Amino acid sequence: MTKTSFLQATAAVLSCAVLAACGGSSTSSSPPANRASNNDPALTTDIATLNAGLVCGELTHPATEVVLLVHGTFTHGEEQYNWSYKPLLEERGYDVCLVTYPDRGLNDLQTSVEYIVNAVRQMHADTGRKIDVIGHSQGGLHPRWAVTWWPSLRPMVDDIVSLAAPHHGTQMSPSVLTGTLPLPLPAAVVQMAQDSAFITALNSGDETPGNIDYSNIYTMMDELVQPYEPEPTAALDFGMSNPKVSNTLIQDVCTGRIVDHITIGLSDRFTFELTLDALSNTGPANVERAGGAELCGLLPLPDQAISATLLEDFASVFGGELAQDAPDAQLVTEEPPLRSYATKPMPR
Repeated sequence: MTKTSFLQATAAVLSCAVLAACGGSSTSSSPPANRASNNDPALTTDIATLNAGLVCGELTHPATEVVLLVHGTFTHGEEQYNWSYKPLLEERGYDVCLVTYPDRGLNDLQTSVEYIVNAVRQMHADTGRKIDVIGHSQGGLHPRWAVTWWPSLRPMVDDIVSLAAPHHGTQMSPSVLTGTLPLPLPAAVVQMAQDSAFITALNSGDETPGNIDYSNIYTMMDELVQPYEPEPTAALDFGMSNPKVSNTLIQDVCTGRIVDHITIGLSDRFTFELTLDALSNTGPANVERAGGAELCGLLPLPDQAISATLLEDFASVFGGELAQDAPDAQLVTEEPPLRSYATKPMPR
């Protein structure tokens, strides 16, 4: 991807963010158990607010792990997943929860991640089961940050599946976006740059802590999460033959398959089937086990993922958000400082 096309893509996404409706929270069904271990940082967001960001369906399938869906930047949990992954996973016998963090993920990632920490704790307390976390884009960073700095979560999580997550930062650095001018940007954008303190801290120790399987799926056609070679920013423990990690570039399996940053987290059937493989088997996602080259002929997600009430559902989400304040995008010229816990060695 040329620098010009990257800038054009980024400008388009940022424009959408400015025009987007405000981000809001949802209502959880029950109070959480939020006792942390002594090694866990204290949460800075009040529990009632964190609870409002979690929505779970009926928890009626005890034979499977519970799935937590984590949305990307500029969107909302219900907007992204109510018509895509949520109904498809439920049809396949999974209990599913959605988390929504505030302001469409534009602000300090260290605040947003507390919603994921709280969600994992509550889901585990409510069910006694392990949690499978699926995160798209920014949503793939949060579960990693959570299990890195909140070690009590590690035994609660079975799988982390990341779809186009900028694990080692993106080329969307402040200098690329603004040139030599110190123009303000959303805090999250600055934190996801390759040289940010946030990304450095995230990868300063074990990239894959705990007895957790990590499946990373990414595409060469991604407009934002680059580079994909020689060392993919969306991969973990790349080239290390870690048995609990799989890194899959879609075009390595399906040459020429058109999947971009948006469709990888919404509608690409290859990605969905590989994600299902990770959830339903021991170990990370395995292409051959999931169907190998036969996956390349799959069309986008099945028709039943498109709800007959899709537009009504979207209107409900937007209507509820418009009744609140607009997103409080914290535009910054410098990266938010690391919280004190992230300046110390990663807890074991």
